[in-house]
Amino acid sequence: METQEWRNQWRGWVLGCLAVLLFAWVLVQPSIRPQRQLTARENSQVAEAQAWWNGKLYLPERTLDTALVDGRAYNVFPPMFTLIAAVFGPICWGIPQPFLVFAILLPIVVLAYAVCYQQTRSAPWAALLAIGFIAGTSAVKVLGTMTRAHTPYFINHALAMLGLLLLLADYFGRRRIWVGCIGLLIAAWSRQLTIVFAIPLLYAAMKKAPGRPRRCAIATVCFTGVVITALPLTLNALKFGNPLDSGYSYIYNDQPPSEISRNASDYGLFAPHFVPRNLYYSFLGLPKLDRVTADAKTELRLTPNYYGTGIWWTTPLLLFLFVDARKLWRDPQTRVLLVSVLGVFSALLFYHNTGWSQRGINRFSLDYLPVLYMMLLPRCLSGNRKWVAMGMVVWSLLYFGLILPERYIRIG
Repeated sequence: METQEWRNQWRGWVLGCLAVLLFAWVLVQPSIRPQRQLTARENSQVAEAQAWWNGKLYLPERTLDTALVDGRAYNVFPPMFTLIAAVFGPICWGIPQPFLVFAILLPIVVLAYAVCYQQTRSAPWAALLAIGFIAGTSAVKVLGTMTRAHTPYFINHALAMLGLLLLLADYFGRRRIWVGCIGLLIAAWSRQLTIVFAIPLLYAAMKKAPGRPRRCAIATVCFTGVVITALPLTLNALKFGNPLDSGYSYIYNDQPPSEISRNASDYGLFAPHFVPRNLYYSFLGLPKLDRVTADAKTELRLTPNYYGTGIWWTTPLLLFLFVDARKLWRDPQTRVLLVSVLGVFSALLFYHNTGWSQRGINRFSLDYLPVLYMMLLPRCLSGNRKWVAMGMVVWSLLYFGLILPERYIRIG
């Protein structure tokens, strides 16, 4: 009987995973071009990988958002995708577009479903909620753009999601620690602030059985933290002469003035001045109401803004965070996750840029949104809440699938 039950659970898991994979494939398949290749001219991380193979740190030419120092251009983005591109460098000096789909996007889909299943133990609900995560959050725009535009921003966000989901799969699962450490390394070498999620990993390591297993687990997390920080600091020192100088402040050198560059120049990359603005675009970020006259007719149009759209009304499943705030805080396992999320969110509040340009989405939220989303699943499916949760997921799918793709919405 136990064997048969195990087989039924395994069959349900596989069928649910296949359903989510099929959904994701239908979502991105039209944009796949097998002959398409990501080159150094399109992506500064690919250019940096090529420069490494030529024994240099500076890029052959300057592209968007690269640091200009003493007449030389340098990549300022974290090293994860540079390392990946360096592996492919001797082969074709580029990254084939299908690689981004099969090596980054599809593992994200599988891991999203796996974590949802860990949290719900129901294949149908796990499939629905995994689809809700992939296509009912800003992830859908980021993943879709990654397969088409190939800019560092979206590839790095996708890699960070991959790393965070791997970390969460270990944290909510067997807690082997080394698996979570690999996820942390992928995430932090793609989006620096996600290194804060070393906190829950360290907590999980400390909760292991006393003796050698605990000591090894703690040492593994500490060693991973050293590796994560050592490589970027070394690259900073080699490129800019200071391990604490990421070079990001130089990306505006010799560039046309813009609102973002003026913010960085007047207040710095991080400053309290930006907190009210970033709070608004993180929490609300409502569309702009325009009155447009065309062909002797006047229309009211809602146009998504470019600075960021609130995650709470576009992915309302996250509102369960406020409903169960006390219970979540009392649980040590979720409390350390919340502390980490607050750390990432607080840092983003002080940042000089909201994530421009991100019409109708909030891509910076993906540095912590996967953690919030997966953490809330057991509670949002308790009792009659599951039907409320289903409605919330449906709304998110409608927003990101039908409303967001439109340039504007006619309302009268």
